[in-house]
Amino acid sequence: MVNIFRRFQQPLLIVLTVFVIIAFVILYGGPGTRLDRLGSDRVATIYGRNVQPVEYTTIGRQFEICRMLGMFDLIIPLAQNARAMSEVTENYIWNTIVLRTQARKLGIEPTETQVAEAIQNLPAFQNNGQYDHARYSQAVQSVLAPRGMGSAQLEEIIRDSLRIQVLKDLLGAGYAPAPDELEAAYVRQYQKVEAALVRVSREEIAKGVQVPADDVQKAFDARKDTLKSAEKRKVQFVVFNLPEKAKDGPAPAAADLQKVADRADDFSAALLAPEAKFEEIAKRFELEVKTTPLFAASERLEEFSKQSNIAAAAFRMTAEKPFSDTLQTDKGYIILHLVETQASKPLTLDQAKPQLVESLKGDRVRELLSLKAADVRKKLEEGVKAGKTFVQAAEAAGVKAEVLEAFSRSESTLKGPDASLIQNAVSDLKPGQTSSALDGPEGTLLVHLIKRQPVDPADLEKQKASMLPMLETQRLDGLLSEWVDRQRAAAGLQLAQPR
Repeated sequence: MVNIFRRFQQPLLIVLTVFVIIAFVILYGGPGTRLDRLGSDRVATIYGRNVQPVEYTTIGRQFEICRMLGMFDLIIPLAQNARAMSEVTENYIWNTIVLRTQARKLGIEPTETQVAEAIQNLPAFQNNGQYDHARYSQAVQSVLAPRGMGSAQLEEIIRDSLRIQVLKDLLGAGYAPAPDELEAAYVRQYQKVEAALVRVSREEIAKGVQVPADDVQKAFDARKDTLKSAEKRKVQFVVFNLPEKAKDGPAPAAADLQKVADRADDFSAALLAPEAKFEEIAKRFELEVKTTPLFAASERLEEFSKQSNIAAAAFRMTAEKPFSDTLQTDKGYIILHLVETQASKPLTLDQAKPQLVESLKGDRVRELLSLKAADVRKKLEEGVKAGKTFVQAAEAAGVKAEVLEAFSRSESTLKGPDASLIQNAVSDLKPGQTSSALDGPEGTLLVHLIKRQPVDPADLEKQKASMLPMLETQRLDGLLSEWVDRQRAAAGLQLAQPR
């Protein structure tokens, strides 16, 4: 960014604003962020003080560092209760501010020694169970440096992790699970059950479903205003690849990584000039310009196969704003130029027919599958009530029953894509009960619980040692979640209104 400052000698306030906006767009420009509030001097108010955009962005970047280093013990409690991906970063930011504020009040401040030990014990920096300083140095250079961060910011993240651990210790002091808690946990994990099931095949029902031409025509007439081809885009792009680590060699230097980031910023700044031409600027920077074919938002291009954010950015550009922001990739940076837009067009009957047939057939198959499953379930319940076994009731209903080998959550021979569906179904059933219709990958399942095998007191005693840490973790996670929610509610968080 320093090069941009040199190139545009504007008043300091404007420069700082531009810096914040660019950084925010690059890293957090997606839906659900506070980008719409950057026109003000604050993003929000919490604990009676204003949260500046720079602070918000910095903690957001720290979230990215946590994610890349696999620090989920910190992410989960601080990003909890997010109902959508767009809320994850926001929750982390506000809850981090809450954590740091309350930790200061409680006198929870990790020492330098504790921070150093925690860094050395971080799995991302381990090699064969030992701390590997080379991995630490590489993370600082390749993960932190490109985001304008260094070891000091990593240490602050580690302090947050240690603060969380101290809080857990305080909340969990003196906890001992009651006998009924242990037995309930044992039943959920280790008690074996005997069960059977019947399947209603989606494929078998689909074989007999035909869609009349009249139904297709009616559907087309009813939906023709919404039946349109997908909008397509063609873009040019240039890439700025970060230097790669040579085999058995040292990691790239932070200065070399920063040069790539600065070069991408310089290119982006050049595009801000009036009448800027993408290809001419690329030529001046000695960059190869690549061009995509026309593609829809739902298509996966080989060039962007691992970067869904790039394809999404292509559909945010307009004729008035044909250049993208600097987009970060797993290998460096990329900048797009909108070349062509193919507008969405109404489909003719022939063009829309395949998707209409597929839609109508799918609706009919689901309807018949539901009716068939309901009919089979009714016959099964009537047969069992009349004194038949589940297998006998299934035979009478004209379906085949599968008797499963006894299983538990910890010891199961269940295989296939519906194994977890079956396990979850029996956990809510009483012996002799049949589940409601379960939508499986290949059709509908009806699971019947025959019986639960008796609890083995000797095995219960044996498994206590392994269950205690699990119960303690579950309880602590619940207490910590409740504590974070309560403290955040008392923090007086008020988001700034967009201008």
